[in-house]
Amino acid sequence: MNGDTLLASRWDAAFDLARFLYVGFFSDLPAWVRYTVLGLGGSTAAYSLLSRLRNRSVDPDAGETVPESETPVR
Repeated sequence: MNGDTLLASRWDAAFDLARFLYVGFFSDLPAWVRYTVLGLGGSTAAYSLLSRLRNRSVDPDAGETVPESETPVR
């Protein structure tokens, strides 16, 4: 996707996040289900944060080095 498409409004995403946190902390589900939900949410948040930081640290001008067409390849 190129960023021009909006799949859901920000309010929908906030509502879904609040519902996700409610299930993780305040629901009457067994402890193993709540911990699984919180673990999945935490790992997703950590992955998103790390990938965003990694993409920010990449220099956009430093592309891949491609050998010139005259370079012999074996």
